[in-house]
Amino acid sequence: MVYKLLILIFLLGLKIGYSNVIYDKNEIIITEIELNNYKELYKNNFGSDISNNIAIKNIVLIMKTLNFLELNNPDFISILDQNIKLEYSDKIFNNQELLNFIRFQKIRNEFISEYFQNIFSIEDLEIIFTNFDSLKLPISKNNCLTIEKLYDVSNDKNFLESFFKNLRKKDLKITTSINEELYEVCLNDKLSNNIESEIIKFIENKTEDDFDKFIYKKNN
Repeated sequence: MVYKLLILIFLLGLKIGYSNVIYDKNEIIITEIELNNYKELYKNNFGSDISNNIAIKNIVLIMKTLNFLELNNPDFISILDQNIKLEYSDKIFNNQELLNFIRFQKIRNEFISEYFQNIFSIEDLEIIFTNFDSLKLPISKNNCLTIEKLYDVSNDKNFLESFFKNLRKKDLKITTSINEELYEVCLNDKLSNNIESEIIKFIENKTEDDFDKFIYKKNN
């Protein structure tokens, strides 16, 4: 995932001063400014708004995770920070909220990537597609320059197999066969992004237990 830092480092760095404390429990304190900063980071990276309650829950999880790792696995955090420094330069360390956001996402994404590369199956993809109310998609015979018609791919095994085969290659040329004629299924950016989001949500749920075990396991 590419994080949209740009001027966020500087904008978030300017938001200092007095702020109301909105969460104070188990040595974790969250201020109103920190909440708003997190919501801004979330929207810039995931393209959607998030409620205050979910944002607070996420911030608490981030802080618990990093506090635990810094105490019990400092070598892991050190290596993680070295990689972040190489990717974003020293400036990232001027903003703790942004640094922690990126730290957590990189840790979580390791589990998502591992599952996607080694475990993710065509059966998983079939389950994901059931989350969509409609999968009537344009089909074409000339690289989507001309649309033949809308075709429902909900139960189309050819489409499913083609999509799965090309998913890891990030090849958006997805095909299906209708009455022994080959068609390209035309996916726009919005639908492609929606499918990607659903895949990530699915894998997050699948890897939640493994992630928790990694975070909270005791060092020998």
